[in-house]
Amino acid sequence: MANSYDATVKELVWAGAPALLRMLAGARVAGFLSAEFSSVRQRRPDMVAELDGGGLFHMEFQVGREDMAWRMLEYYALISRHHGGVPVTQLVLHLGERGEDGPPGIRHPNLNFRYEVRYIADLDAGPLLDSPAPEDAVLAILCRCDDIRERVRRILARLAPLPRRERADAAAKLLILSQLRRATPVVKEELETMAIQFNIKEHPYLSEIFAQGLAEGEAKGREEGEAKGRAEALLRLVERRRVIVPEEAERRIRAATVADLDRWLDAVLDATDLTADSLDAILAAPRH
Repeated sequence: MANSYDATVKELVWAGAPALLRMLAGARVAGFLSAEFSSVRQRRPDMVAELDGGGLFHMEFQVGREDMAWRMLEYYALISRHHGGVPVTQLVLHLGERGEDGPPGIRHPNLNFRYEVRYIADLDAGPLLDSPAPEDAVLAILCRCDDIRERVRRILARLAPLPRRERADAAAKLLILSQLRRATPVVKEELETMAIQFNIKEHPYLSEIFAQGLAEGEAKGREEGEAKGRAEALLRLVERRRVIVPEEAERRIRAATVADLDRWLDAVLDATDLTADSLDAILAAPRH
């Protein structure tokens, strides 16, 4: 799953995202450079760019807690050597939540190597939402946020004027990245609200996600219907046994799963002398 996040962010950054790159690199990216280096095994950094005013900028995207130090050192050597030994500014952009990190670099008796680590969740989304590039708007879902629904609405409003295919592709990428912020349900709800601007059926990924959600919703609806029917049957059966059901017991029965209700129905049917106390014991008995 981490690879899908990396690939989505990489695609957005390579397509543009000028506001994000300026925030991270400290200068406008003048152009992207080749990121393939042949050796005994091929190396492919996530992004290498030349900055306005000179200088090379290398960025890697990270989701998990993988130790990046030796990989960054190897990339530094490959990139600098390939471009005539010029200095390289390096950054690891973490796409997940902030966690415990070791020092970003390597300290050996004969080597002192450092690079920068930043969390996209710490970045201000304002410049990305104000950027004319839709890639920046999509990446804003990963930035610092107090109100995720309002953030999603602003992003979708930015994407709505795009041509139909670009709009659908951007929405699909937004759905992928929303998983990193546990915001997928919010994105799906807002996309459904804006159904005119975002035709879900026109994009394979969007239609697949919403078809899956529809199937899950139908299954949940069937299960809820079965549970409601069993709860009514259990309550009626208890009443027929001349037992008054306390309010708390009724609430528990109506909120129970199908499996628990089936178990309780069997227990009530098997009980020779049902009372309020024995009913309470049945409802409290652990599942075997």
